[in-house]
Amino acid sequence: MNTDLVAVFATTHLTLKAEKALKDAGVGHRTVMKPRKISSDCGLAIRLEHSDVDRAKDIFLSSACLPARIYRQDGREWECMMEVDSENLSGR
Repeated sequence: MNTDLVAVFATTHLTLKAEKALKDAGVGHRTVMKPRKISSDCGLAIRLEHSDVDRAKDIFLSSACLPARIYRQDGREWECMMEVDSENLSGR
């Protein structure tokens, strides 16, 4: 099972802001092209290890760079694990 998660942001600016915040906090991540099966206005995404997702969510909140959704890959499909609104991060 793939334990990596992909955080998708609404804009390139938010993606790059989140990337900097994660880097400054020492959280392992990679900026990647958004998988084609995931829809978003931005073509970039941030890949995270599953073990870092809670820490990353805290960083996203404190840095005001919330992702639109966080996905987990299940074989060839992508499952939305979390949808984010301006009030909170909610798990599915």
